[in-house]
Amino acid sequence: MGLNILIALDDHPDASLTEQATRVEVYEKMDQNTHFQIRFMIDVCNDDIADRLLNSVNYGRQLSVLVQTDQGLQCLVKGPILQQNACLQHGGAGSWLDVEGEDSGYLMGREVSFRVTPSGTDADIVRTIIGNYEQLSPDVTDTPESTHDEDNHSHAQRDNDLALIRSLAQRNGYHFWITWDTNGEGTAHFKPRALDGAAQADLIVNLGNNNIDSIQVSADTRRPTQTEGQQINLRTNEVIGQSAVLNDTLLGSDGLSSAASSVTQTIQLAPTVDDAGAMENRSEAALREAQWFINATCSTSIFRLCKVVRFHTIVNLRGAGTRHSGKYYVTGVRHTIDAATHNMDLELARNAWGNEAGPGSGLPSVIF
Repeated sequence: MGLNILIALDDHPDASLTEQATRVEVYEKMDQNTHFQIRFMIDVCNDDIADRLLNSVNYGRQLSVLVQTDQGLQCLVKGPILQQNACLQHGGAGSWLDVEGEDSGYLMGREVSFRVTPSGTDADIVRTIIGNYEQLSPDVTDTPESTHDEDNHSHAQRDNDLALIRSLAQRNGYHFWITWDTNGEGTAHFKPRALDGAAQADLIVNLGNNNIDSIQVSADTRRPTQTEGQQINLRTNEVIGQSAVLNDTLLGSDGLSSAASSVTQTIQLAPTVDDAGAMENRSEAALREAQWFINATCSTSIFRLCKVVRFHTIVNLRGAGTRHSGKYYVTGVRHTIDAATHNMDLELARNAWGNEAGPGSGLPSVIF
């Protein structure tokens, strides 16, 4: 494995493809399908350029990229090949072929469906959809406040499966993504960000044993800390509204409410719902996304960090001062792998200043 990777086609390791690969890029980004691009060296064989390679990496075949780490192989992505780009040089030498594709979420977004669910929750709908796809196991967090009752209204799907799941995730304050193990088995995650676990890696700057050279941090407090809205139960004509509190774990000591000082910013929220519980749930979902007012970017490598960083994990920043040091949530990673190194461009987010993480501060979610 010259690049410290292994390429598999249809879950079968392919040594020839692995040896021909000269550059691999995998971009995993929250709320998007993971994208991959691989460059292969090609040459002339029997007056034909890359005949065997073109047949091997044909459109639609399932390609996996696995990377070697100290903990063994990890699968960065698995999905269909969707695009090819070639540069063919006279004589063959210097020719290359790029193949691109997305993870298996792409397969969930190809066909529009009309499907009626008479009763159940958003989580039940997602589990049913995931069950229709081979090699995918559901990792779904329940949504007890998002219930569809045939006595009120059934749920009607009028979109493709991927768009529907992402829509259901957004209105519950959840996210949807797919991970793969080394055997080609996938897990489809439908859940909120996990904020209470230990950091998977330390990012160190401004100290002697640094593994990043710099980090860019931006914060924008122009985000709502409160929702306002009214809705009417169409069966009873009752005005729906109650107070709620967002108790998500903070990754620092001072959340959005503290950072924004005494300025309270509100948004109007009036979704079509049947009860106050669903209204409260939508309000919490809106604030759950808005609270991530700090974003950061930095770069490192597997050789400096001694491990691979994945999205939807937590890292700990050290050496960046009282305000910027602490835990961050990884929202995106661009892996660039060649013969020299495995670089990782990290995209991070945070919902609080300061270096001491703690429980949520009771961000208000008031509905008038």
